[in-house]
Parts: sequence; structure tokens; C-alpha cells
Amino acid sequence: MGRRERKTEKSKQILIGVALALLMIMSGFGVFLGTQSNEMKYGKYRFEYSTNYPNERIVLKLDKKTELPFYYLPQETEFINLSSAVTNKVKEAFFIMTSFDPEARSLQEIALVNYYFNTYLKDQSGYNKIIMPGLLKESPDYALPVITCANATLQTPVIIFNNSDTTSIVDEDNCIYFNARGIEFLRLRDRLVYSYYSVIQDE
Repeated sequence: MGRRERKTEKSKQILIGVALALLMIMSGFGVFLGTQSNEMKYGKYRFEYSTNYPNERIVLKLDKKTELPFYYLPQETEFINLSSAVTNKVKEAFFIMTSFDPEARSLQEIALVNYYFNTYLKDQSGYNKIIMPGLLKESPDYALPVITCANATLQTPVIIFNNSDTTSIVDEDNCIYFNARGIEFLRLRDRLVYSYYSVIQDE
């Protein structure tokens, strides 16, 4: 085999190698795009990346008038058990009380949940749900009333923010416990709101 033939053969091998490498890269990129696209859908609902909400990752345009920001996609929250009875209790409440331990951690996340509920939970007439925040015990750092499960009724349920290593929502006698820590409180918030607006259908 002459020098020119060997050179041509070597060039072919290099070109084949480059083509295979490009094919692998493009295939991986296609899979990545497909995965991203699938993750931004949930049933009939489509999500967009958030650009206007600094504390949220994604946005759901529920209808022409309603836009809801979220931190988690529905599929990232649906492992949390939530009875439709709890969601209906929140929907039908005259107002909702929330309470937390002023000496506990996760105060920033708890404040975000309270703000979110006050801003985005609407009643059947389209008005904001009344959210009354409180404390589990008195504190000189907050001008808030003491609210405990003793204040809970069917018409005025109490959501208790309970710092816990287990992420769950537990309903006990009109007291709804948000058991979580740190940013997981936002996961519980999103789980409840997805059910509230029937994005996730619960039994």
C-alpha cells in the first residue's frame, strides 16, 4: 500500500471517528431536550420557566386570567399523600390560620408559604383567601397572636408548620400539620395548591 493510500485510509478513519462522536453528542442532546420537554408537562398542563418570580422556578398558566408560580413540578410533589378531604377543608374554610414556633428553623421558608397562600389562594368568587398567621407561643420578636390546634374548627382550620425530617401533610381534628424542614415546606405548599386547583386529582 502506497503512502497516498495509507494517508487516504487514515483520513477516512478520522472522519468516521468524528462522525460517530458527533452522532453520539447529538443523540445525547436530543435525549436531554426530550427529557426537559417531558418534565415541563403534567397531563394537560404546561409549565414555563419562571422569569418574573424570584423565589419560584416555574409558572403554570391555569387559564387566561390565572398564572401560578411554583417551586416544584407536580410530579415532584405527588409522592406526598394528601386526602381530598384536606383540600376541600381548605377550599371551604371561611379563613385559614397558620402557626409556627418562633424559635424553630426554616422561618424564611415558612414566611414564603404564608405570603404565597395569602396571594394565590382564591375563593370561589375569585377573592383572596384570608390567611391569619400566628405563633405557637408568645415571642417579643413578632406582633402575632398565639394560635394552636385549640383554635381550629371545620370553618377555620389551622395549618401548623412543624420542623421535621419527614416531609408529610397530616390532618388531625381540623389541624393540618405541614411536617418538613427548609425548602421542603415549599414542596408541601405546592402539593396542596396543585390539589386546590385540581391539577393533581386526589381521592
